[in-house]
Amino acid sequence: MKVHIGKYPKNPDKQRKIDIRIDKWDTWGMDHTLALIILPMLKQLKATKHGAPGSLPEFQQISDQYSQLCFDFYADGNQDAWDAGHKHWIEILDKMIWSFEQVLDDDWEEQYWLVKPEIDWYKGEEIKWKVRGECDWDGRMMHLQRINEGLELFGKYFQDLWD
Repeated sequence: MKVHIGKYPKNPDKQRKIDIRIDKWDTWGMDHTLALIILPMLKQLKATKHGAPGSLPEFQQISDQYSQLCFDFYADGNQDAWDAGHKHWIEILDKMIWSFEQVLDDDWEEQYWLVKPEIDWYKGEEIKWKVRGECDWDGRMMHLQRINEGLELFGKYFQDLWD
């Protein structure tokens, strides 16, 4: 894979220079290939962010959202709602970042083997267990659900991934 995405041109009439070449091995494990790009971008967005999605529920509590601004005390909680919204956005970004780190960690499942299985390859053509494995399937499933939560959040907030 080769990707070069140039800066936005100062002249709005000019096109941004984009050169993308995808090799066939890039789609063999496309989830992994994309995670290599997405993870550092999410980390940079978190480090340099200036805002948060206005659709987060905390931002619906800001007095500017109300059509009737007749009570001044509505505005008293604006900063609290603003701070809570930005804190929530950081938590969402952290979940996404953690999930993409797990996608890149090919061995995350290893931690759930209580007894690692081994196949006895030398017992003829029939495959037999040298050591029958024992796995914490519940723990593995909880880990996988947490990965999926971050990936679902990535999809949900995809159009909010800008600064």
